Amino acid sequence: MEHQDWTVDTSYELLVYKLIMWPLGIWPLNKGELFSEIRLLLAASTQAATFICLTLEILNNCRGVEIVLDLFVLSVFSLLACVKGLIVHHHIHNMSENVRSAIADWSLLSQTDNSQNKELMTKYARIGKLVCFSLMIPASGGTLSWIILALPLPMFLPANSSNVIKNFPLQTACTFDPITTSKFYYLIFGLQMYQLVTTCLGNCGNDVFFFGMSMHTCGQLEILQNDLTDIEIEKEESNNWRKLKGMVKRHVHLIELVDKLEGTFNMIILAQLIMSAVLICIMGESICKRYYRQLIIDISFGIGLQVIIALKTGDMFAAVKANIVLSSLMSQLFLYSYGGDCLTTQNASVALAVDKSPWYKASAVTMKNVAFIMMRANKPIYVTAGKFFDMTLSTFMEILKASVSYMSVLRIAIDV
Repeated sequence: MEHQDWTVDTSYELLVYKLIMWPLGIWPLNKGELFSEIRLLLAASTQAATFICLTLEILNNCRGVEIVLDLFVLSVFSLLACVKGLIVHHHIHNMSENVRSAIADWSLLSQTDNSQNKELMTKYARIGKLVCFSLMIPASGGTLSWIILALPLPMFLPANSSNVIKNFPLQTACTFDPITTSKFYYLIFGLQMYQLVTTCLGNCGNDVFFFGMSMHTCGQLEILQNDLTDIEIEKEESNNWRKLKGMVKRHVHLIELVDKLEGTFNMIILAQLIMSAVLICIMGESICKRYYRQLIIDISFGIGLQVIIALKTGDMFAAVKANIVLSSLMSQLFLYSYGGDCLTTQNASVALAVDKSPWYKASAVTMKNVAFIMMRANKPIYVTAGKFFDMTLSTFMEILKASVSYMSVLRIAIDV
């Protein structure tokens, strides 16, 4: 049935998310399929194997602190990708409801040919795709760079060296050093390429999928607002009740979609916050040890400090890497904050739309029903992080202000 209702406009909004999530086995419309379960098993196992391999490489620590730092970041991303994929699969029924609802919305739009609604839905779909590409393209570029730099090519030879160095995409030269001379080298190289790709898709793909679904629901809430504002009050009471009943059912349906979206992603958001905090608090440590050995106390500074020290010492490559990681972390948090804030705002605007409607022309019974609609719309809906606190733009600003303040204090503390 979904394939019959799938239109060109549906592809415009959902196809990119399908292409990202299908290889991971977590595309909601494929739930219960054997091939989908196999893809999920492969993706989750390779992501877990990535975390284990990188942890072993960090423990071996044969190439210096700076390499260990990069491996630690990648290990956190791989663990986070595995956790996200398993949680989404556990709640795949909720996600399938959201996707089916989006397909039905586009199918209904193609039948009614409402230009105003199409413009609204296209606007929110465009926002979702823009953010998707803005996050996935840099992430894919970073993944590709890890693969290219590991290729055994003469152009990557160190100065005054003629021997081609065989490395691995995951930079696990310490753990897999004996394999570089065996016939299994290229097999391990290809496997690690797959590990990097699944880590990239799993870490960022679930985030952009959440954002895309939240933007679609925001568009539907705005369409509902327009319908409420433009409702025509008729003399026949039954007609008014039928119109209001349809809009109430639609509002309830959208609230249920938000609840299912929040129920799926609240633990993912909490995991994202925890992992981001770990990275932000640890990534500057090696740089501080390298350039400020006179410091007696071993403090885990922030990644922002890594940028400051790298710029101070003229290490532009380290500064660029730190900026990329910091931007990625903040972008992922911003997706959840903006998506949650937009859902909260659009739902609250439903009450304002009811107030703008010609309710004063209706009978006393209809006015009472309108009052109930306003009361329900005034009850806020939130996307939360583990049910602990709400994800809104104000929450993101608090995180950003705390990070900048923390970085400023540390900048003064080490006299950079």
